[in-house]
Amino acid sequence: MNCARLNRVLDAWLDGELDGETSADLGRHVATCASCSALESERAALTRTLRAAMPYHLASPALRGRIRHALASREPQRRLIRGPSWWQAAGLAACVALLSAIVTYWSTQPAAEDPLREHLVASHVASLAEPRRLIDVESTERHVVKPWFQGKVDFAPAVKDLSDQGFVLLGARVDHVSERQAAAVVYRIRSHVINLFIWRSNATATALDEMRSRGFSVATWTEDGLRYAAISDVEPRDLHRFATLVRGR
Repeated sequence: MNCARLNRVLDAWLDGELDGETSADLGRHVATCASCSALESERAALTRTLRAAMPYHLASPALRGRIRHALASREPQRRLIRGPSWWQAAGLAACVALLSAIVTYWSTQPAAEDPLREHLVASHVASLAEPRRLIDVESTERHVVKPWFQGKVDFAPAVKDLSDQGFVLLGARVDHVSERQAAAVVYRIRSHVINLFIWRSNATATALDEMRSRGFSVATWTEDGLRYAAISDVEPRDLHRFATLVRGR
């Protein structure tokens, strides 16, 4: 088992669709690979969020009773050229209701940045779940943290000393945002942790985009072929100041 294989079958594994031997191999790999362990935690958190948000409609007891009675009946049904039977109509109505609920849910979700926003929140929350997930290299010195990424990611992430402005460098780790490998540089302001995710991007340079998601402040931008995303539970003005300092504007 390797990281590429896990990326391909991770969703099926989390949904319980794989055989026992493959699942055991995946479990052993995740236990020894910090990067894949973080990705598994992120995807599991996203799955829980989607399941909690998706509407779920139960058939009424009366409808369930009629369907069970119809299925239990072994008497052959005469098929006449006429409209559908009551249980066919009930099944069709249930399918239409379910489809309508799904369409309504997805149509009311904001598009564009929402998938990215959800992945950022999931990665941030997963990193805070256990201390060992937050930092792989612990140091307040940028000249220790920045070289640590050599050979781990194929770009040079920005690591700035912002302690004079109140943002203390804690360290870094290699993480994922969705299926993209990312450098995560970790800062603290007062008692709040800030994760600065950085990954490669083919997008052109973009201005600072700020938003709120589930109580977290999120700031994203793109420059020099890299995508940046800062996320924390600090006030938006604090994260805006942090992002402005990282950008050097």
